[in-house]
Amino acid sequence: MLFRQLIPLIPLLLLLLLLLLPTFLLSSSAFAAFNDTYTSTIIADRDVDIDVPQTPHYQILHREDFINTSQTLGDLLQKVNGIQIRQVSGLGSQASVSIRGSTTKQVHLYIDGQLINDSLFGGFDLNQLPTEQIDSIEISKSQAQGTGSTPIGGVIRINTYNPQVDSARLSIAGGSFGFREVNAMANRTFSNSNLAVGFSHVQSANDYDYLVPQNFIDPAITEEDKLRNSAYKKNTLHINSEVYLGQHLLRFNMQYSEQRKELANYQNNSPENSSEISGDSWRFGYLHSWQSAYAWLEQLEFEAYTQLTEERYLKQPAGTIDKRATYRTVKNFAGFKSILNVADMTITPFIHFNDQTFESSTIFTDQPASCNKSSCDITATQQQLNYGSRFELPIVEFALTPYVLVSHSREKNSNTALAKHQAAYSAVLEYGTQELGAVYHPTQFDSFDVNAIDFSLFANWSKGTRTPTLFEMFGDRGSFKGNPSLQPEEAQTWSLGSTLSYAGLSLTAAVYQQQLENSIVAIFSSSSVGSYSNVSSAELVGLELQANYSINNALSLMLQTNLIDSHTKSEYRGFKNKRLPGIYHQQYSAAVRYDITEQWQINLRSNIDNELYFNRANIFDGSNNPANRFTTNLQLGWQQGAFTTSLAINNLFDSDYQDLANRPAQGQNIQLKIAIKEI
Repeated sequence: MLFRQLIPLIPLLLLLLLLLLPTFLLSSSAFAAFNDTYTSTIIADRDVDIDVPQTPHYQILHREDFINTSQTLGDLLQKVNGIQIRQVSGLGSQASVSIRGSTTKQVHLYIDGQLINDSLFGGFDLNQLPTEQIDSIEISKSQAQGTGSTPIGGVIRINTYNPQVDSARLSIAGGSFGFREVNAMANRTFSNSNLAVGFSHVQSANDYDYLVPQNFIDPAITEEDKLRNSAYKKNTLHINSEVYLGQHLLRFNMQYSEQRKELANYQNNSPENSSEISGDSWRFGYLHSWQSAYAWLEQLEFEAYTQLTEERYLKQPAGTIDKRATYRTVKNFAGFKSILNVADMTITPFIHFNDQTFESSTIFTDQPASCNKSSCDITATQQQLNYGSRFELPIVEFALTPYVLVSHSREKNSNTALAKHQAAYSAVLEYGTQELGAVYHPTQFDSFDVNAIDFSLFANWSKGTRTPTLFEMFGDRGSFKGNPSLQPEEAQTWSLGSTLSYAGLSLTAAVYQQQLENSIVAIFSSSSVGSYSNVSSAELVGLELQANYSINNALSLMLQTNLIDSHTKSEYRGFKNKRLPGIYHQQYSAAVRYDITEQWQINLRSNIDNELYFNRANIFDGSNNPANRFTTNLQLGWQQGAFTTSLAINNLFDSDYQDLANRPAQGQNIQLKIAIKEI
């Protein structure tokens, strides 16, 4: 079935071949110039759409790839082959990410080496950092990066902006539906240190048109209206500082953010609705790295960070009953690792300590909530110890670099209801993860002829784990019951990929298979009481293809294909032999970039996304037909000296755009961004 899905791609491949053949035959010296920029298995040049030879499993994006083009991190990542983004209710709502068919909980997000996934729900807000405050983004689709436990769905690692020279940058942006953004960045270097400070303000009314199922005035009427109560506002302050003392590097960072997001009512778009969620978050980090003078001991590194978050939720629809809740989370982390050299082998042992505490307090109509209501206030904790080592051994004579990563974790979760008559729960989990991989890349070694075709091959096997969240284990004990006996989700993933480049042409391909066990699924009884259970397993097979071609210095082309075939096994008839929900199973993209002059450039990208299901029963609007969409984005850029301007027209032909949660999202919209650097 998977390979039959390649049929729609054949016309695109034939078109690419016709475009490439004349230039490929006439040009034999272009590879020399191309090889000057392709010096490793990872290249990030200009926008990620064009001229970026992608590796199958790992990719790094540098600041210049996105600083003038992408509104949010989600906008950028959804251009990467194999990644899908879900965001409900426009800008400001939590954006979740899927890598090669995974759930968001199965993906690890790091900011400056700090794991952001929370223990309560297991996810993260992808857009908590403005792109202006990001220096680089590392994406690993099938394995961990460096050390730590192996996730099921890969890793996204964000490194914040901290230049080594004096600099300053100011940017402003505006767009459809009340979008406004202001960013200011400044950096100062001293004799043995530097300091970077960034501030960002973003807001949006999110008042786009959508089809209201039941009109507020007359529920029998379905009509188009502007979305109400969906506005968003956020301020972010980020500070980085590095101090160099001989062979020691000390790094300090701090981030503060405050935000407010109104929560729309999609059913009747009530003007009386005033539900919202607001919050404040502080994050402090410290890193001490010592570069040893000993050959056998390359580096010692200690890292620690603390994150404090408070969220305030107000549910106040039309009527007299409202719900007000406050959620507080404290997260502490400390980690140690060293890099050892034994003969030609590099060994990196590590140990991580993690502690999280969550507390909730709820009020219904000015009265404290009790456990016989729809929720129960709790104090929940998670304590985790993770240790292991990474082994890497380059074999020069075979142009091969194999590696092994093993880790073991012990996790203790506890939950106590604030009502004294409720008993406390606790659970202890132990699990291990492993990875085994190899990279074959002859250009990394002196014996390879640099005038030949550049070829590399990647192979990886991993056993990843996703432990149940505190909410899945303990719930609210009201309309949702916890299940402390949940077992971790486990997945074995095999992946194989290759890259090939010659004369300005870059091709990448990857095939992967994943077997998921103990999938955690929400089950609801006939009385609408829910609980999570380990009820199913799933098998997923995927294929990724990408072609990048530089016809000349001004014109570049790109084609992408992402195909997934999935099915589930379950004791529940409604889930059995169904496809995984929340992901597109067929994705095709084509893009062209043209440098009109040295100052002007234009980018055009079109996407075809097919076979999306919104639930495990694969039901969509009362039928078994999945949702499909076609989107086209146009971007015009200008740069002159210290000034850059970008005009983006998104979703040219679709005003009724639906996101991956089957909720209406922004249709056609326009964004204009102006930036000044080196002020």
